[in-house]
Amino acid sequence: MAVTASTTVPAPVEQVVVTFRDEEFIRHVTHRAGATLESVEVDGDVEARFTVTTVRAMDAAKLPEMARKFVGSSVRATQVDRYADPDAEGVRVVSTEIQVASLPVSGTATQRLSPQGEHTEVHVECVVQANIPFVGKQIAAAAEPFVSKAISLQSQEAQAWLADRA
Repeated sequence: MAVTASTTVPAPVEQVVVTFRDEEFIRHVTHRAGATLESVEVDGDVEARFTVTTVRAMDAAKLPEMARKFVGSSVRATQVDRYADPDAEGVRVVSTEIQVASLPVSGTATQRLSPQGEHTEVHVECVVQANIPFVGKQIAAAAEPFVSKAISLQSQEAQAWLADRA
């Protein structure tokens, strides 16, 4: 299953990148998604390549019904975002890997942060895979609305977050 989403954030790329790696912002977005932030680790400098690793836990009741059969009362997901150096035009590409504990479900995404004057276009392409015999494709399809919402949430929350701090 592949999901794409695009949003424009009214701030320059550098400010969006700083926001996306801020632990307080990550905690805020995680809470808005109905999950709990267990840890955040940032490795590297925001001006160059760096990695943000987050671990979140979510009540299994928020999962698609079909997926609940395979987990206990909660599920833990580890997300690793690898930010590339900015290119000559100031574009930042973020490669994301998501692993879900206790489920053979994973996701990969590419996020492109492109400068548009004093704004940033955020474009995300994500693929979810569920390697469960007989029902994997159904679980991935059932997850599509949840993934689509999650993809858009970070950029939407960044708009409000940056407006509050302006």
